[in-house]
Amino acid sequence: MTTSAARELVLVGDDATVDLGRRIGRALAPDRGGVVALSGNLGVGKTTFVKGLAEGLGVAEARDVVSPTFTRVIEFEGPVRLVHVDAYRMKGPGDVIELGLDEALAGAAVVALEWPEIVEGALPADRLTIAIGHVSEGRRSVRVEAGGPESVAWFARVDWPEAVA
Repeated sequence: MTTSAARELVLVGDDATVDLGRRIGRALAPDRGGVVALSGNLGVGKTTFVKGLAEGLGVAEARDVVSPTFTRVIEFEGPVRLVHVDAYRMKGPGDVIELGLDEALAGAAVVALEWPEIVEGALPADRLTIAIGHVSEGRRSVRVEAGGPESVAWFARVDWPEAVA
């Protein structure tokens, strides 16, 4: 499998996290889908990232993106469909198929999936993997990796923000 070198960043504040999502959304190739697997503890900023991703893809304003914790899936229509999934309450990979997400995961949409470790067996290897963690008050560490040719190309097109010490 083709894998990019990881990009590690420290982001200060929610605005920087939204901005990273926006930059990654803008870098998606036209007429393409892709999977963004977002891991990290509760409240670390996964949905905050998706707010920017939605803006970058041109499907929603950040203020319109909320966590799908209880609904499990929220979809946004636009130039490319964004499917925001929260797997926190799922039991395993079978729930992905039960929800009909297998078509979206196959490239028909951009799927931003929180808690990927719960449904790992249902996810394609070709995806962006983003791990978010708390560094200190208002600061997040972010590690972005790409696996597979489509996500490596997506990763390479991102206009990465300057690193913060």
